Amino acid sequence: MKITFLGHAGALVEADGVKLVCDPWFSEGGAFLSGWHQLPDNSACAPLVREATHVYVSHDHQDHFDADVLDALDPSVTLLMPDYPLPTWKRLVRSLRGPAPVLLGDQEVFRAGPLRLRLIHSPTPRHQDSALVIEDTVTGQVVVNLNDCQVDRDQLRTIRRLHPRIDVVLAQFSGATWFPFAYSFPAAEQVEAAQRKKVNSMRRWTRYMQALEPRSAVAFAGPPALLDPDLAAHFFAESSVFTTPPELLAWLRRTHPDLAERTVAPLPGDTLDVSTGRSTADPAIREGFDWEDLAPYIADYARRRAPAIAEVVARYPEPRHDLYDGFAAHFKALFAAGERLCRAVDAVAAFDVRGPGGGFWLVDFRSLEVREGTGPESDPHDYRFTLSSRYLPEILAGGMSWEEFFFSFRFSAWRPGIGAYNEELMSVLRCSDPDDLAVYLRRTAQGGVRPAGTFTLETPRGTYRVSDVCPHLGARLGPGDYDPELDAVVCPQHGWRFALPDGACANGRARLDVSPAGPAAVAATPADVSAALAPDTATHTQPHTPTDAPGRPRERQAHQ
Repeated sequence: MKITFLGHAGALVEADGVKLVCDPWFSEGGAFLSGWHQLPDNSACAPLVREATHVYVSHDHQDHFDADVLDALDPSVTLLMPDYPLPTWKRLVRSLRGPAPVLLGDQEVFRAGPLRLRLIHSPTPRHQDSALVIEDTVTGQVVVNLNDCQVDRDQLRTIRRLHPRIDVVLAQFSGATWFPFAYSFPAAEQVEAAQRKKVNSMRRWTRYMQALEPRSAVAFAGPPALLDPDLAAHFFAESSVFTTPPELLAWLRRTHPDLAERTVAPLPGDTLDVSTGRSTADPAIREGFDWEDLAPYIADYARRRAPAIAEVVARYPEPRHDLYDGFAAHFKALFAAGERLCRAVDAVAAFDVRGPGGGFWLVDFRSLEVREGTGPESDPHDYRFTLSSRYLPEILAGGMSWEEFFFSFRFSAWRPGIGAYNEELMSVLRCSDPDDLAVYLRRTAQGGVRPAGTFTLETPRGTYRVSDVCPHLGARLGPGDYDPELDAVVCPQHGWRFALPDGACANGRARLDVSPAGPAAVAATPADVSAALAPDTATHTQPHTPTDAPGRPRERQAHQ
């Protein structure tokens, strides 16, 4: 196999006439209200998509799901996507004007010539994301494209069980969220939180590579460029969460020098020969781009993209009517669709909508009421979001979710402190369509993709039974996640810390279920690679087994 990198999370994988393009993103308008742009500019690689025989799209985020690219695909192309249950995903897929997608379930296999493509869904219903395992059945070579998908240790074990030898793993290494820089925290707290987030992203990337042990570890899927002058400061600020490849490589040389030796940080146009592990750099892209000297490149890039950014913003004119009634109806519909979750928010969220048709509005999740207020100084509230009124009609009409809007970074926020994160509030806003919220609640009530369980944790202060599901975003926990220095369980996905013996969280308004199970034991040690791959002592209601056995995979193939 040969891989040509297309920028961000894009890649072209070739084998014996099959040309599989993954997550092509080339829109000049970028993504998320033109808040994100490809870094560096990858437009020179766009013609390669026209050669594709197959295209894989991992999820609905606009830096992966470029509707303009997908609509322009030749009808002969086989388009592969995950079969997600949320109604908005199904509507998005139906809206495409190109080839009808082939929708694949978790662990389902699709055959493309010599390539066996295994799709892996995100392990938690809180995320709609997927990864792709690409196996060349002729050469035995294996490429694992994790992109943004935060797989858990169960899924890593499954991949290794099916593929003991892995050649290449591609995975996101940089942060890509609005926390902490969108919040009005004190500057020192913002910087400290951002540094923790950067390190945690690099640790998560490293855990994937240690668990899968590829010959070539690829730093992939980010960071984006923030080209709008109103947003650019977020990239270069000390509170930035956007890790660059030089930062990752420097950190790896200090902490994991062996892994640093086999880490590849490609630019658009670079290639990787999977059989030899040899990468070839594209000299053209390097004539004007250097990660170590980004400021002048970003300034020129922003000048070139300014017309496209202005065009995107112009699609959202200032409203000519009052928006309060539609805003109130929007949240009342969410209350009706998910009363249990909405009451669990247990807070008042203020929305300071500035501009024509706006106002200061309070969403009371305790009483399930929406009311007009007068301002942040006079109306008590627990959380606050400030935004321009021009973007609100699109959210209320269902054309954009609150999460997609937040990814644009075109807002500011307030909460009482770093540790006041409210997962229930963010879950409601993530599922900002009532139908999505209802499906999401049914899935979480059923345990989602993975059944919940507990594990036994032996520590110097005692033995405990601990829930194996992080209350933040549902990541799987195990004994190896205990940090004896902190005397806490630390989630491997986002670094949330849960203190013993009560499970109190240092990062947000959450608590991990912990109960005493016995006397003190010998101090535990941090997880190593073998702990990440070996069975742990967690107890589940049923084991996780791939839907197709390794020896006899259920395969689907396009009918030409």
